[in-house]
Amino acid sequence: MELLADAIRYSIVIPLFNEEKNIRPLYSRIVDAMAELDGDYEIVFVDDGSRDETFNILSELCEEDPRVLALRLRRNFGQTAGLQA
Repeated sequence: MELLADAIRYSIVIPLFNEEKNIRPLYSRIVDAMAELDGDYEIVFVDDGSRDETFNILSELCEEDPRVLALRLRRNFGQTAGLQA
């Protein structure tokens, strides 16, 4: 089976809980690391019921970078549920 030229090769899934101060540095490090690899990628952040500004920052990143997706869980379900979402 041949991959399409615009197919996403890598999906990076990151569950977050109250990580407002760490999101942008993490995002920058991921982008830097992915620049070393060939292939398109997406970054899927899962906000696991954060009570801080985590989701607002994720929303800003989604607007700035089309490779970023954000899911928001209504309450904290834990890391495993965040990865499954």
